[in-house]
Amino acid sequence: MARHQSPPIAQRKTLLTVGEGKADAAFLRYLRGLYCSGRQGVSVTVRNASGKGPTNVIGTAIGALRIASFDQKLCLLDTDIIWSSKNISDATHKNIQLIGATPCLEGLLLHILGKSVPVSSNECKRQLKTITGTNMYEADDYAGYFSYALLQQVRTSIAELDRLLWLFEGR
Repeated sequence: MARHQSPPIAQRKTLLTVGEGKADAAFLRYLRGLYCSGRQGVSVTVRNASGKGPTNVIGTAIGALRIASFDQKLCLLDTDIIWSSKNISDATHKNIQLIGATPCLEGLLLHILGKSVPVSSNECKRQLKTITGTNMYEADDYAGYFSYALLQQVRTSIAELDRLLWLFEGR
């Protein structure tokens, strides 16, 4: 009697994302829901490095790689603290892509909204909170301001956003 063969199961690509803080992790979770929902596309793991600069963010990603393997890896980092050559080398050695938000995530979000971006991170945070009325610590906080259509529209003019979305799309 012949054995029944099941059709092969398609393997989903995996993506490790590490955000610098609560808002970064929430934004990454929001993008996961927007671009990777319904078990389609990329399987995304989001980690929060809880601040402390680029060394801690990259270290958090490297720590996650000790536990599991991922097809793609990225760290979403603020650019208000200089990334040392050791930070860049450590990330390169582990094939972790570094995506900078200038000067911080809130600055990138203001840019997406078409607002002027202040030089200081604190001023960016204050201005975004004035617009949204929240600290943006939950993925749902992004839905009313950063629709799929808006992100698709502005990605061609914001290289960091385009790189981020490109990874979430599994390219």
